[in-house]
Amino acid sequence: MTSSTNRPNPWVLASDIDHTLTGDAGALQQLGQQLTALREQGRLCLVLTTGRTLAEVLAGFERENIPRADAIITQVGTEIYLPPFSADMNPLAAWETRLRSQFSRRQALEFLDGVAGAEIQPEHYNTPLKASFYLDKTPNPDQAAARVQQRVVQAGDAYQVVWSSGKHLDILPAAAGKGNAVRFLIRYLELAPARVIAAGDSGNDHSMLAELDYGIIVANAQPELKRLKDEKPSSRLYFAKKPFAAGVEEGLRHWGML
Repeated sequence: MTSSTNRPNPWVLASDIDHTLTGDAGALQQLGQQLTALREQGRLCLVLTTGRTLAEVLAGFERENIPRADAIITQVGTEIYLPPFSADMNPLAAWETRLRSQFSRRQALEFLDGVAGAEIQPEHYNTPLKASFYLDKTPNPDQAAARVQQRVVQAGDAYQVVWSSGKHLDILPAAAGKGNAVRFLIRYLELAPARVIAAGDSGNDHSMLAELDYGIIVANAQPELKRLKDEKPSSRLYFAKKPFAAGVEEGLRHWGML
C-alpha cells in the first residue's frame, strides 16, 4: 500500500480519465502536481476509474502525464488493480471472483441479437466479464440502447447496461460498474467512505457520481449526466464551470480537498 493510505482517513479521489482528466494538457499537468503532492503527504488515495485497459492506463502515465495512482479500476469497473503495476499483472482476485459467479458472456452477447448496425468493440475491450459494442452506426443509437436495456431487465437481475456518449454500450455483471468497484475498493483498503469524491464526464461514470458521497461533473460532460441535477441532491454534486482537468481542480477546491 502506498504512502497515501498510511495516515487515517485520507481523501479518496475516484476519477475517470478520458475527457475528465485528459483534454487540456496544461491543466492536467497542474492538477497532477497537486495530486502527487497530496499523495506524498499521505492526504490522498488516488483511484483512476476508466473504460481503458490496464496497459492503456500505464502507457498514459508516460505519454499523457496522467498522475500516478494508488489503485486502477479498468474496463468500466470490471477489473481492479493494486500496485506495483505491470502490464501483465492479474486483476484483484477477490473482485474478479465475485463478478464471475453471475456473468455469462454468451448470454451478454445475445442481448444484441438483431440490433441492426451494432458493432462489437475490439477484442481487448471484450473480456470474460464485459461485452462491449458501438451503437453509433445503428439508425437510432439511443433507441437501440433502450431496446438492449429492456432485454437485460427482462432477463433478471444478473446484468446491467452502461450507455455512454451516444456510442458506447457495455453489458456488465450487475455487481460491477465504477460505483460498485470504488465501494468495494474502499472496504478492501479500509478507507473512509465519507471522504470519497468522484469525478467524471459520461454515462459510464453515472454510477459513481450518483452513488458516492461527493461528485464533480466537468463542464464538458455528456448530456446523460445532466439529469443528475434532478436525480441527486445538488449539495452532493458540483457542476464545474471549467472543462477537463481544470474542472476537476475547480471541484476539488469546492469540496475542500485543495
